[in-house]
Amino acid sequence: MKKLKVMFSTHGLIEGDFAFNTDEKGFPTTEVISKKVITGQDTGGQVYYVKALATCPSNYDIDLVTRRIDPRICPEFGGTYKDLGKNINYTIESQWHENKTSRSRVLRVPAGGNFAFLPKEEIVPLLPELVDNLFEFYKKENTLEKIEVVEGHYRDGMLAADMLCNKIEHEIGKRPIMLVTSHSLGHKKYERNLPQYQEGKISDEEWQWHNFRERIKHEKYAFDMADIIVATSPDEQRRLVVEPYLQDINKITVIPPGYNSAVFSPVTIQEANKLRYKFEYKGLDGHLHQINLLNKKVVSSLGRVVRDKGYSELSRSMAEIMKSDHDVIFMLSSEKSNPVTDECKEILKEVEDRVVFLPSLNQQEMATIYRVSDIFVMSSLNEAFGMVPIEAMGCKTAVIVGRSGFNDFAHCADIRDDNIDLSKQIGIYAPSQEEDRWRQIKALKTLLDNPQLCAQMAENGYKFARSKLTWEKISAQKEKLVKEALKEKTTNNIPSALKIKNSGLCL
Repeated sequence: MKKLKVMFSTHGLIEGDFAFNTDEKGFPTTEVISKKVITGQDTGGQVYYVKALATCPSNYDIDLVTRRIDPRICPEFGGTYKDLGKNINYTIESQWHENKTSRSRVLRVPAGGNFAFLPKEEIVPLLPELVDNLFEFYKKENTLEKIEVVEGHYRDGMLAADMLCNKIEHEIGKRPIMLVTSHSLGHKKYERNLPQYQEGKISDEEWQWHNFRERIKHEKYAFDMADIIVATSPDEQRRLVVEPYLQDINKITVIPPGYNSAVFSPVTIQEANKLRYKFEYKGLDGHLHQINLLNKKVVSSLGRVVRDKGYSELSRSMAEIMKSDHDVIFMLSSEKSNPVTDECKEILKEVEDRVVFLPSLNQQEMATIYRVSDIFVMSSLNEAFGMVPIEAMGCKTAVIVGRSGFNDFAHCADIRDDNIDLSKQIGIYAPSQEEDRWRQIKALKTLLDNPQLCAQMAENGYKFARSKLTWEKISAQKEKLVKEALKEKTTNNIPSALKIKNSGLCL
């Protein structure tokens, strides 16, 4: 019988089984309209990461734990518990996922007296209740002895992992292996946002809401208590061993995020041309549109529509290029009434007939965009890692990336180096900040004007991603770390509760 791995993604909205229609006032009815629960805020890369790993072939049965959020209350992150009264079953929901090689389930655990959505910045006070409910669930299942590994993701998930490990150790005298991945370090975000706060671009209220001091304290505590720390990039590893985290380098291993090679895969030239001919897409107006992409140069950029993703900066670069090259088509993620999208539309208004604004896409739809694109650009101003370039590489599309953990790991060619042989590179590094935008423009023109080079770089990127970055390879690396940690713990036989006698952490 397999042992059990528990993965915490407490604030993330994990896809559910149902969603409900709403009435004219926006409140949920009893009419089921889809099998997909709400998406959006707090459903980014970290949630995708844990979902992908939870369904990989594994030596473990896997429970993915999140806070229960009822779509009847939050169809659009709106509504409260009082809207529907207090007759909702306050129990843990479970949803099984099984295939030939793995068995996993999502456990949605109640906490907070209601099932309304809470952003990750506000969920920490609910963690003790959530973990208590989960612990009692496992006790009734008689599965505490089966839990061998507990993974914590992001600040709240890392804290929840430690709480569960403590409770299990107190109950059965044996503490599971604790593995943590921060995905985004509070201190890095603090450094990035401090200048904007000092310039008055971030209000005192918002600054206090982020509470970076508390977040950093919680992160350091979780790192101290962990047996294994997985950093997603070398930059994250470097930050973990200096102030304010001061972690043991021997506990840290760099393992990047991966991609689903079954979804993000290349197609033949003939299939790509078939997709490009009368390419059909849904616009922001909700209607289907067609565009002929044959003999066009297609540049795309996908992701959440927020300012840090650099869509406005990329739009300035593309507007300049498209004015002189009329064969270029630009496709980018967008949202109706989003200020970032509105700004992009204004920047691109002179070339708007060759711009495709795309709504939120699922993985299959994203794969199609990658396949019809000659170049994919991740224009983020500062990305913790960024999984979209890996997906694009998996579809054999050339990539240009900005400042990111991905580039720190993959070492794309710096476009400033005129002596480098680009035909041997997996991608191009070209930041999109205004002072660096000339580098982004140079990278785009270099690939757009050299289709053979663009195709060769796409081939190189595909081989790199396929050999190193599938979710199966990422999962195997993590399980190897756990195996080594279990062996070391058995050899040393040192009670892990003695790691830190007095952390001073209060939730």
